[in-house]
Amino acid sequence: MNIKKLLLVFAVLAAPAFAAEGIPGATVASDGAKPSYGNHGAMREACNAEPEKCRAQMQARREACAADPEKCRQERVAQRETMCAQNPEKCRERKARMEQRRAQCQADPQKCQQERQARAEEHFRKADVDGNGMLSRAEAEKGMPRLAHRFDDIDADRDGQLSRDEMVAARKARHGAKAKSSKG
Repeated sequence: MNIKKLLLVFAVLAAPAFAAEGIPGATVASDGAKPSYGNHGAMREACNAEPEKCRAQMQARREACAADPEKCRQERVAQRETMCAQNPEKCRERKARMEQRRAQCQADPQKCQQERQARAEEHFRKADVDGNGMLSRAEAEKGMPRLAHRFDDIDADRDGQLSRDEMVAARKARHGAKAKSSKG
Protein backbone atom coordinates (compact mmCIF):
# COMPACT_ATOMS: atom_id res chain seq x y z
CA MET A 1 0.00 0.00 0.00
CA ASN A 2 1.54 3.30 -0.99
CA ILE A 3 1.85 6.19 1.44
CA LYS A 4 -0.97 8.23 -0.11
CA LYS A 5 -3.42 5.36 0.30
CA LEU A 6 -2.18 4.74 3.83
CA LEU A 7 -2.66 8.39 4.74
CA LEU A 8 -6.14 8.42 3.22
CA VAL A 9 -7.09 5.27 5.10
CA PHE A 10 -5.63 6.67 8.28
CA ALA A 11 -7.47 9.97 7.80
CA VAL A 12 -10.76 8.17 7.34
CA LEU A 13 -10.31 5.83 10.29
CA ALA A 14 -8.15 7.64 12.81
CA ALA A 15 -8.63 11.32 12.11
CA PRO A 16 -12.16 11.37 13.53
CA ALA A 17 -10.86 10.00 16.82
CA PHE A 18 -8.10 12.62 16.98
CA ALA A 19 -9.88 15.56 15.40
CA ALA A 20 -13.36 15.19 16.85
CA GLU A 21 -12.55 17.48 19.76
CA GLY A 22 -13.03 20.59 17.63
CA ILE A 23 -16.24 19.50 15.92
CA PRO A 24 -19.53 20.52 17.57
CA GLY A 25 -21.28 17.46 18.98
CA ALA A 26 -18.30 15.19 18.26
CA THR A 27 -18.57 11.63 19.50
CA VAL A 28 -14.92 11.08 20.41
CA ALA A 29 -12.60 13.61 22.02
CA SER A 30 -8.83 13.48 21.71
CA ASP A 31 -6.52 13.45 24.71
CA GLY A 32 -4.36 16.28 23.41
CA ALA A 33 -4.48 19.18 21.04
CA LYS A 34 -6.26 18.44 17.81
CA PRO A 35 -3.89 17.97 14.88
CA SER A 36 -4.50 19.84 11.67
CA TYR A 37 -5.71 18.11 8.51
CA GLY A 38 -2.15 18.03 7.18
CA ASN A 39 -0.66 16.46 10.31
CA HIS A 40 -1.14 12.81 9.34
CA GLY A 41 2.45 11.96 10.27
CA ALA A 42 1.88 12.87 13.90
CA MET A 43 -1.31 10.81 14.04
CA ARG A 44 0.44 7.84 12.46
CA GLU A 45 3.30 8.12 14.97
CA ALA A 46 0.82 8.30 17.84
CA CYS A 47 -0.88 5.11 16.63
CA ASN A 48 2.46 3.39 16.09
CA ALA A 49 3.56 4.39 19.59
CA GLU A 50 0.32 3.28 21.26
CA PRO A 51 -1.50 0.88 18.92
CA GLU A 52 -3.82 -0.46 21.63
CA LYS A 53 -4.95 3.04 22.56
CA CYS A 54 -5.46 3.83 18.88
CA ARG A 55 -7.46 0.60 18.41
CA ALA A 56 -9.61 1.44 21.42
CA GLN A 57 -10.29 4.95 20.12
CA MET A 58 -11.24 3.62 16.70
CA GLN A 59 -13.45 0.93 18.22
CA ALA A 60 -15.20 3.59 20.29
CA ARG A 61 -15.61 5.65 17.13
CA ARG A 62 -17.12 2.69 15.22
CA GLU A 63 -19.55 1.99 18.07
CA ALA A 64 -20.57 5.63 18.29
CA CYS A 65 -21.09 5.75 14.52
CA ALA A 66 -23.15 2.57 14.61
CA ALA A 67 -25.32 4.15 17.30
CA ASP A 68 -25.71 7.48 15.48
CA PRO A 69 -24.66 7.25 11.81
CA GLU A 70 -26.10 10.65 10.92
CA LYS A 71 -23.94 12.39 13.52
CA CYS A 72 -20.84 10.67 12.12
CA ARG A 73 -21.83 11.60 8.59
CA GLN A 74 -22.06 15.24 9.64
CA GLU A 75 -18.62 15.03 11.25
CA ARG A 76 -17.15 13.54 8.05
CA VAL A 77 -18.77 16.32 6.02
CA ALA A 78 -17.24 18.91 8.37
CA GLN A 79 -13.81 17.28 8.03
CA ARG A 80 -14.13 17.18 4.25
CA GLU A 81 -15.10 20.87 4.21
CA THR A 82 -12.04 21.70 6.33
CA MET A 83 -9.81 19.72 3.97
CA CYS A 84 -11.36 21.45 0.95
CA ALA A 85 -10.87 24.88 2.50
CA GLN A 86 -7.20 24.09 3.11
CA ASN A 87 -6.56 22.56 -0.31
CA PRO A 88 -9.35 23.37 -2.80
CA GLU A 89 -7.50 22.08 -5.87
CA LYS A 90 -6.95 18.66 -4.34
CA CYS A 91 -10.58 18.64 -3.28
CA ARG A 92 -11.79 19.42 -6.82
CA GLU A 93 -9.58 16.67 -8.25
CA ARG A 94 -10.89 14.17 -5.71
CA LYS A 95 -14.51 15.10 -6.45
CA ALA A 96 -13.93 14.76 -10.19
CA ARG A 97 -12.37 11.30 -9.72
CA MET A 98 -15.24 10.21 -7.49
CA GLU A 99 -17.86 11.42 -9.98
CA GLN A 100 -16.09 9.70 -12.85
CA ARG A 101 -15.88 6.44 -10.90
CA ARG A 102 -19.51 6.72 -9.79
CA ALA A 103 -20.60 7.14 -13.42
CA GLN A 104 -18.51 4.12 -14.47
CA CYS A 105 -20.02 1.99 -11.72
CA GLN A 106 -23.56 3.07 -12.57
CA ALA A 107 -22.93 2.14 -16.19
CA ASP A 108 -21.49 -1.29 -15.33
CA PRO A 109 -22.03 -2.24 -11.65
CA GLN A 110 -21.01 -5.86 -12.16
CA LYS A 111 -17.62 -4.81 -13.53
CA CYS A 112 -17.05 -2.50 -10.54
CA GLN A 113 -17.94 -5.25 -8.11
CA GLN A 114 -15.54 -7.64 -9.84
CA GLU A 115 -12.79 -5.00 -9.71
CA ARG A 116 -13.38 -4.43 -5.99
CA GLN A 117 -13.28 -8.17 -5.32
CA ALA A 118 -10.09 -8.54 -7.36
CA ARG A 119 -8.44 -5.66 -5.44
CA ALA A 120 -9.48 -7.17 -2.11
CA GLU A 121 -8.13 -10.57 -3.16
CA GLU A 122 -4.83 -9.02 -4.29
CA HIS A 123 -4.45 -7.10 -1.01
CA PHE A 124 -5.17 -10.28 0.94
CA ARG A 125 -2.66 -12.28 -1.11
CA LYS A 126 0.07 -9.67 -0.60
CA ALA A 127 -0.61 -9.40 3.13
CA ASP A 128 -0.59 -13.20 3.59
CA VAL A 129 3.20 -13.36 3.87
CA ASP A 130 3.39 -17.02 4.93
CA GLY A 131 0.96 -18.06 2.18
CA ASN A 132 -1.30 -20.17 4.41
CA GLY A 133 -4.50 -18.52 3.16
CA MET A 134 -5.12 -16.84 6.53
CA LEU A 135 -4.05 -13.50 7.97
CA SER A 136 -2.59 -13.32 11.45
CA ARG A 137 -2.90 -10.06 13.37
CA ALA A 138 0.76 -9.28 12.60
CA GLU A 139 0.23 -9.86 8.88
CA ALA A 140 -2.89 -7.71 8.93
CA GLU A 141 -1.14 -4.89 10.80
CA LYS A 142 1.74 -4.90 8.36
CA GLY A 143 -0.06 -5.57 5.09
CA MET A 144 -3.59 -4.28 5.65
CA PRO A 145 -3.50 -1.71 8.47
CA ARG A 146 -7.07 -0.53 7.88
CA LEU A 147 -8.29 -4.09 8.27
CA ALA A 148 -6.11 -4.63 11.33
CA HIS A 149 -8.10 -2.03 13.25
CA ARG A 150 -11.22 -4.18 12.84
CA PHE A 151 -9.41 -7.52 13.29
CA ASP A 152 -11.33 -8.62 16.39
CA ASP A 153 -14.68 -7.71 14.83
CA ILE A 154 -13.93 -9.72 11.68
CA ASP A 155 -12.40 -12.78 13.40
CA ALA A 156 -15.74 -14.54 13.87
CA ASP A 157 -14.33 -17.84 15.16
CA ARG A 158 -11.81 -16.06 17.46
CA ASP A 159 -8.89 -18.20 16.28
CA GLY A 160 -6.53 -15.24 15.83
CA GLN A 161 -6.53 -15.71 12.05
CA LEU A 162 -8.70 -14.08 9.39
CA SER A 163 -9.90 -16.30 6.59
CA ARG A 164 -11.17 -15.04 3.24
CA ASP A 165 -14.64 -16.28 4.22
CA GLU A 166 -14.59 -14.23 7.44
CA MET A 167 -13.54 -11.16 5.49
CA VAL A 168 -16.25 -11.68 2.85
CA ALA A 169 -18.89 -12.14 5.57
CA ALA A 170 -17.71 -9.00 7.38
CA ARG A 171 -17.72 -7.00 4.14
CA LYS A 172 -21.24 -8.18 3.29
CA ALA A 173 -22.47 -7.38 6.79
CA ARG A 174 -20.85 -3.95 6.72
CA HIS A 175 -22.14 -3.02 3.27
CA GLY A 176 -25.57 -4.43 4.09
CA ALA A 177 -25.66 -2.24 7.20
CA LYS A 178 -24.58 0.78 5.13
CA ALA A 179 -27.31 0.13 2.58
CA LYS A 180 -29.93 -0.25 5.31
CA SER A 181 -28.82 2.91 7.14
CA SER A 182 -28.86 4.97 3.93
CA LYS A 183 -32.40 3.81 3.10
CA GLY A 184 -33.82 4.34 6.58
